[in-house]
Amino acid sequence: MNSRSKEIDKNNFETLINSRCDMNKETEVINPEELTEDQLKSLLKKKQAKARAVQFELKRAYEADNNAFCEETLSKFNELHNELKGLKNVVINDANALYIRMYEVNGKTPKEIKTFSRINTSGNIKITVERQERFEFTEEAVVHINAIKDIFKAKFEGRNKGLYNILDGLLIKGSKGDYDPKLLAKARTQVKALGDEKLIEEFDKLDDCQRITGSSMYCRTYVKDEKGKWKDISLNFSNL
Repeated sequence: MNSRSKEIDKNNFETLINSRCDMNKETEVINPEELTEDQLKSLLKKKQAKARAVQFELKRAYEADNNAFCEETLSKFNELHNELKGLKNVVINDANALYIRMYEVNGKTPKEIKTFSRINTSGNIKITVERQERFEFTEEAVVHINAIKDIFKAKFEGRNKGLYNILDGLLIKGSKGDYDPKLLAKARTQVKALGDEKLIEEFDKLDDCQRITGSSMYCRTYVKDEKGKWKDISLNFSNL
C-alpha cells in the first residue's frame, strides 16, 4: 500500500464511502489499490447492503402490484358476475311474461314447456329460454350397468376383440372400470337397432333408474349473420 492510503483514518474513510455509495449523487471512481484490506471489506459490505436494499424494494413493489392486480380483478369479476346474474333474471322473467301475453292476446291458455323463443318482427334477433332438468341414477342402476357390460363382452369380444376394447374403453368412466350410465343412456336408440331383446331390456331398466334432482334455467341470444344463419352471442370467455 502507498502512503496516501495510510493517511485515510477510519472516520474519514466512512464519510468517503458513504458519500461515494450514495446513488443519488455523482461519485468519483475509487481505486481499490489505494484502500486497505479492511477498507475494501467495508466497501464490499456497504455495496452488498445497497444491493439487498434495492432488491427488497423491487420485490416489495412487485408484491404490491401483484396484490393490487388480484384484488382489482376479483372486484371486477364480482361486479360482472352480479350484472350477468341480474341480466339473466331480467331476460328470463321478461321472456316468460311475453310468452304468457302471446297466448293471452290470442285468447288461449299458456302451456308449460321446457323451451321457447322470442323473435323480433324483423326476424333477425332471437332470445331463447330453456329449462334443463338435472338427472342422477339410483343405486339400482349398477345392477343393469353390469348386466349390459356382460352382454357386450359376450356379444362382441369374441368377434373382434380390438373393436370391443374400443367400445369398452369409450363407455368406461373413472379408474374403477365402471361404465358411465349417462353414456349408456345416450346409446339407447342405437342399441334398439341391434335387435337384442335382453340388451334392450337392460337399457330400458337403466333408463327407468333415472330421477330428476333439479333444474336450471338458461337464456341465449342469437342474431342472424349476413348469410342468414343464427349466431350465438356468447358470454363465455373462451368465445370472446
